[in-house]
Amino acid sequence: MMTPRLAQQALNIPRSGIRDVFDRVEQAPDAISLCVGEPNATAAPHIVEAACRSIREGHTKYTNVLGIESFRAAVAEYSRNIKGLEYDPNCEIQAIDGATIGLFLALKAVIDPGDEVIIPSPFFTSYDAEVMMCGGVPVTVALTPEHHMQLNADDIEAAITPRTRAIIINSPGNPTGAVTPADELARIADVCKWHDLWAISDEVYHPFVFEDGATATDSAADKADSDDSADCDINAAPFPAAPSIAAVPGMHERTVVVESLSKTFAMTGWRIGYLLGPSALIEQTSKIAELMHSSVNSTAQYAAVAALTGPMDHVIAMREEYRTKRQIVLDKLADCTAVRLIEPQGAFYAFVDIRATRMDADTFSRRLLDEMRVAVVPGEAFGAAGAGFVRLSYAGDANELREGVQRLRRFAEAHADPLLGRHTPEFHHLTVMA
Repeated sequence: MMTPRLAQQALNIPRSGIRDVFDRVEQAPDAISLCVGEPNATAAPHIVEAACRSIREGHTKYTNVLGIESFRAAVAEYSRNIKGLEYDPNCEIQAIDGATIGLFLALKAVIDPGDEVIIPSPFFTSYDAEVMMCGGVPVTVALTPEHHMQLNADDIEAAITPRTRAIIINSPGNPTGAVTPADELARIADVCKWHDLWAISDEVYHPFVFEDGATATDSAADKADSDDSADCDINAAPFPAAPSIAAVPGMHERTVVVESLSKTFAMTGWRIGYLLGPSALIEQTSKIAELMHSSVNSTAQYAAVAALTGPMDHVIAMREEYRTKRQIVLDKLADCTAVRLIEPQGAFYAFVDIRATRMDADTFSRRLLDEMRVAVVPGEAFGAAGAGFVRLSYAGDANELREGVQRLRRFAEAHADPLLGRHTPEFHHLTVMA
C-alpha cells in the first residue's frame, strides 16, 4: 500500500551532505576517516561523576524550561570569565539540547515566513535547512580565500534587502577553521545596528583558537593579567576565547549567542548547550522550547554545572592537542602544489582547495575513499561556495591523521594539473585559481 502524501515542506528540506559521506564510510570499515567533527576525548571524570551523583540523589525530574538555577548561574559566570559577556541568569540564559536546536529556536523567534537570513558560505550544514524549516529564505554570502574565509562586513551589507532580518555568524568557523577578528565583528555590528538586524552567533568552538590576534581584544583573558587578578576566581579566563559580536557595544540587545558543551568539554552525546540573549528573545525561545520538549535533560544539566565551574585542564589539554594536530596538517601539506590549504586559525578543521586536480569535490572525495581509503567531506556539503574544496577534521587520532593527510597529498599529486597547481608564495596558499 502507498503511504499518504508527505509534506512538501519536509521534502524541500535538504539532507545533510555529511550524512551521505558517513553512509559511504560505513561501507569501508578499513578507511581512515577525517570526517567526524567530534573530539577524540570524552568528558572529564569530574563531569561524569557529577552526572552520576545527580542520579543517585534523585535529580531526575522535569526542570524549569530555562534550565536549573545552578546551570544558568554557571553559564553566566563562565560567559563573564571567558568572554567578558554579562547575562542575567534569571531571564537572559536558556538551557538547550545542543547548538542545533538552539539555532532553530533562535530563528523561530526572530523570523517570519518570507524573511531573509544572511548565511556566510561555506557554512555548517544545518544553517540553510533550519532557515527553511522556519519559513525563511537563506541568502548566502561567499567567504573568500583573499579574506582568509573570515566574515566581511562589506560583503554582508551588499546582500541586505528590505526582507533581511538576521545574519548567522560562525567563528571559529565550520568547515573552514576561520576566526573573524574583533575589529571586523565590530564593523558587522555596525551593519546590524544600521539595518536593525539580529545577529545569531554560533560560538561552539570558542576555546579553540591558535593564531596570534585571533582572540578577543580587551577580553576577560586580558583582565586576568591585570593587577586585580589575584582577586579573580581560580577558573577566570584559563584560556583566551575567540571574540564574540555580543561583546560589541550596542549588540547585547540584538544578538543571540548559541553555545554548546559538545566541543568545549567533549560532551557531544550529552546534548547540552545554552542560549544567551535579551530577555524579550529568551521569553519567546523558552516558550517554543516548552512546547517542543518541556525541559532539557536534567542529568546533562548537572554534569554541565561541573564542566563550567570545575577545572579547565581538560579543555586546555584538548586545545593544545588540536594545535599539535593542526601542525601535522600544515607540515604534511607544506609546499604541496596539488592542493592549497586555507590555513585554519581555530576549531579543528582544515578546508583544502583541490581544484588543481580538475575534479569536483564529490568525485575527489569518492575516489579518495575508494582508491586511498581516506574519507573527507566534499565542500559542496557546506553550500555552493564550498565547490572545489574538501573538509578534513583533525580532531581524531594523530597517527591516522598523519597517514590520512599523506595519502590525500599523494592522491592529489597524482592527478593535479601542473598549470593549475603552480605555487604562488606571496599568497601563502590563499590564491584563488582561475
